Parts: sequence; structure tokens; C-alpha cells
Amino acid sequence: MRTPIYGEEHETKPLPADIIRGDGTLDLYADVGKLFRPVFDGGVPSIQCGGWVGYIPLNDRYALEVSPRVPIGNLERLIGMAAGYSPRILENYTRHFSHSDELPDSLLDVLADQLLSAFDRVWENGLLKSYERKQRIGSSPFGRIDPFQAAWRSAKAGFPTAVSSAFHRTTDFAPNRILRFGFEKLLARYHGNKSQSQRRRILRIRQAVGRLEDLDKPSRFDLAPEAIAQTIRHLPIQHEGYADALMLAQLVISDSGFSIRGNDGMAILPSIIIDMAKVFETYVRRVLAEHFKGDNDITVWDGNNAAPAGAKKKLFDPIEAGVKNVPVTPDIVIEVNGAIRLVIDAKYKPAPNQPERDNVNQVVLYGARYGAERVMLLHAGRAENEASVALLGKVGPYQVYNGRISLNAANIEDEERQLAEAIQTLLRA
Repeated sequence: MRTPIYGEEHETKPLPADIIRGDGTLDLYADVGKLFRPVFDGGVPSIQCGGWVGYIPLNDRYALEVSPRVPIGNLERLIGMAAGYSPRILENYTRHFSHSDELPDSLLDVLADQLLSAFDRVWENGLLKSYERKQRIGSSPFGRIDPFQAAWRSAKAGFPTAVSSAFHRTTDFAPNRILRFGFEKLLARYHGNKSQSQRRRILRIRQAVGRLEDLDKPSRFDLAPEAIAQTIRHLPIQHEGYADALMLAQLVISDSGFSIRGNDGMAILPSIIIDMAKVFETYVRRVLAEHFKGDNDITVWDGNNAAPAGAKKKLFDPIEAGVKNVPVTPDIVIEVNGAIRLVIDAKYKPAPNQPERDNVNQVVLYGARYGAERVMLLHAGRAENEASVALLGKVGPYQVYNGRISLNAANIEDEERQLAEAIQTLLRA
């Protein structure tokens, strides 16, 4: 168990004195240290949390637990709406997870992958087997003969009849039945999902079910948390890999979610962290796409992807020989009747009255490259008396707008609708 250092996204947190090595460097895991920028705050060694949220192991003694500024209910909606976004998995560092009533698709993928990985380890070491007693009645006994039953059967039948029994090893018992049932539940969750990104995951789940064929369904007693815990406690030492697989299968079977915050639960998984800036960008694009899907004239594009799936372009067209042509990747490009009418760059921070000059320069460049005279900086924050969309001013032919959405809203769906309707009005103006 690591000692947690609690912080909030973008907050600067002082570090414990013993995290500083004798040579003055910070004792941080090398891969985790790249996620942050160590700073001196008032002469004290500190770390800037940035936009990553979750439980982030720093070394064997400390972990940074970063909370988002978004209420937990809205956070789960953001992650659920951020179709295609995958949290970052710190595979080398495990932790306990607390229970949650929600399981967004992105976290379901994490859970499925971890169960598949755990089962691969189980399969490599061989499935657990149990001894099952089988009885045979007939003229060809095997194993141990029951003389009293044999005599009674022989007298009743009028000819010699043996009653015998023997123990056989079988994989058809509770631990393996639980794993198969867990994979069947996963298949049900992914049923109908034709996404290219899910094809390999679904194929692996089907293969796992195939490896556990000819097993009965687990009983209600087998699936009880107490029974699973008892099974885990009595695992042979050479089959300890079953512990991870059974705990993960239990989460799947019970349709339980897990929270990226808090570390007092029973589920043990690699640490999962979320890039809130990327989630916000993907979430807003999904909100607008959902709102406009009934309007055949409007198309919402992802500027991070090239055609035909997105609207990414090269900066120069034409370009001089020998000059490097870097990509232009606005977060959202909106087309109306085949013409690009609005380019949006999402900024995961509160909306200032006067946006930073670099951000204005960036979005005006997007407008020039895409031939869109309306451009917008969309911020994650809106005061109650502020409009969702407001004109900041003009730069040459380009109208620069300030977009705002409050992620702290009590009714986040109303907030989404208000933003989408304001943008729709702008597109139709």
C-alpha cells in the first residue's frame, strides 16, 4: 500500500522530503515521471498534476491521487460519451479499486482485457481439476464395488449386477464454471458491436469460451461472493493466477463498475489514469454529433483523423520543395451542405474573458486553412449569467467565438443541449 498524496487536476502539490534522492533527483518511476513536470513552488520541490486524473503510483512508497474538478456523476457521463477514448493503463503498477454503480464502455474494455490476460496465465499453467465420484451399474464394474448395493441389485434383477464407483478428474466444477460464465456475460455486453476496434477483443472472448466448453452453468451458491472468496483462499499455490481471474469475473458477472478514485475495494487491477483534455475534446464532439444526427445538412468531423474518417489536412497547399508539411488537426470541423462553416478547438479549462493570444492565433490559422470564416475556442466552464456562445471579435475576415459548457452543471444534459442549440443557430445564421 502506497501513501497517497491527494491533489486536484492542474494543482501544484509539494512532495515529501524523502522522495528526493541524495543526488537531488526525484525518486519517481521513470515512465510515470514523464507524465508530470517537477517544479519548485516557493522553493519547495513540487509536482504539477496536469490534466491526468486517477491513482498514479509515483514510487513504491507514494502515489498521487488526482481528483477531477468535475462531479463524479458528470465525470462518468463524460467518459461514457467519449466514444473511442481509451484510458491509459499503467501495466506495471497494480492497485485496489473501489466499487462504482457505473461501468462506462471505456472501462468495460479495460475490465475485459484484464480478465482475458488473467485467463491466459491460467491457461498456460493448466486448468484446475477436481475429483468427481461416478457410479456404474452393470456387468462391467470399475473402481470400488459396493457389495450391499450389488447384492440387492442382483437379487432384484435376477442376474449378477455390479454396483461400482470411482473418482475421475474433471474441469467441470465451480472455478472454471465461473470463468466461463464471466466470458459469456462479456459476449452479451459486446453483442451487436461491429466496431473494428473491438473485433480482436471479441474474438479473444469467444476463444476463451471455446476453451471452457462442455462446462455446466455455475449454481447460485457458486456465484456468491463468499463462495468465490472461499475458493480463492483455498487455491493451490501453483494456481494462484486463478485469484485475479475469479475476482475480475465476479465484477463482470455482478455487472459491477469500479471507480478510478479511491483504493479501498477488493478489485486489483493495473492503475488506470484518464487524460481529461482528451476526454473533453472527444465528449464535445460526440455531443454535437448526436445533436445534429437528425439534420442531414450538417456533418461533424474529427480533425485529428485524415479522410475519409476525418478532416485532418496538411498545413501548406501548395508547398515548396524541401519544406516539411506539418499536419493541421482542429478538434472539431463542422460542415453544412458540403461547405466547412465552423472550426472548433476544445480547451479543457475555464473560459477567460480574453483568450490567450496563442490560442487565438491557432484557431484563426485553422479558419484560414479550412476556409471557414467562423472559428471557436470551446472552454470547459460557464458562469450562470454567461452565454454558451459569444462573439469575441474579428481578425480580418474571421469571426472568433468563445464557446462555453459547464461540466459542473446539475443537469449536464440540459447544458449540452444549450451549447448544441447555440452552435446550430450560429451555423444557420
